[in-house]
Amino acid sequence: MLAYGTAHQMTRVLCIVSALIAFGLVGCITHDQQPVLPPAGASPQLFAHYKAGRDSKLAEGWTRGFDMSGVSFNSRKTCTLITPRHVVMARHFQRPVGATITFHDRSGNVIRRTLEAKVNTHTDVAVGLLNMAVPQWYRVYPLPSPEWKEEDLVGQPIAVTDQKRGLFFHRIAAVRSGFLRMQYDPDEKHGWGKKLVSGDSGNPSFIIHNGQLVLAETHTTGGPGAGPYYGDTRLQSAIKDAVKELDPAYRVKIAH
Repeated sequence: MLAYGTAHQMTRVLCIVSALIAFGLVGCITHDQQPVLPPAGASPQLFAHYKAGRDSKLAEGWTRGFDMSGVSFNSRKTCTLITPRHVVMARHFQRPVGATITFHDRSGNVIRRTLEAKVNTHTDVAVGLLNMAVPQWYRVYPLPSPEWKEEDLVGQPIAVTDQKRGLFFHRIAAVRSGFLRMQYDPDEKHGWGKKLVSGDSGNPSFIIHNGQLVLAETHTTGGPGAGPYYGDTRLQSAIKDAVKELDPAYRVKIAH
């Protein structure tokens, strides 16, 4: 597991759309507002007030522009939607069958589901099945295309979450052998970085591509973070097999 620490603040303030264009990506725009990076001292929190089993209040700052309604934060063992009925977790830090999984939509409204079954993959990923699908307005995250090349990914910004329901920006340092490694932004362009710690395992990181969040990694190691890369051909095959085994009525989406 990871070891605990605190977020460290970066210094430069930029609009995320400008930053992503500079790196060849597109900003993530939602129905609420265009996302911007935090000014000095701004909170990275996704929620102003969070209640695991109740309606909650989303933060009104820069994080409002990122749709995390498909990420379940009611346990440190975070779950992330890959279909309306399937979630992924860290294999080494997964919830038990029968656990309650809650999601909050873009208005802070809560829904509750039960983890009905799960399947482990060959790497640090477990796929879980909810007792029923989530409504269509909850975000289901696509996986990266296996055709994306490492040389095109390295150096790109990546949105990183943690157990405290915070949102941070690192860069991709390497993608190889089915594993994605991150680094802190050496140019301090993205507002915030986070030392990932014990309890952050399984929290998702996202590449922003064509205006959508694409699930790139779930945390296995600490510091700037590293974990299984969801664009890896072998991992995608294992996830698709698990989804089919648990409920073949659903398919994983791939970003192109």
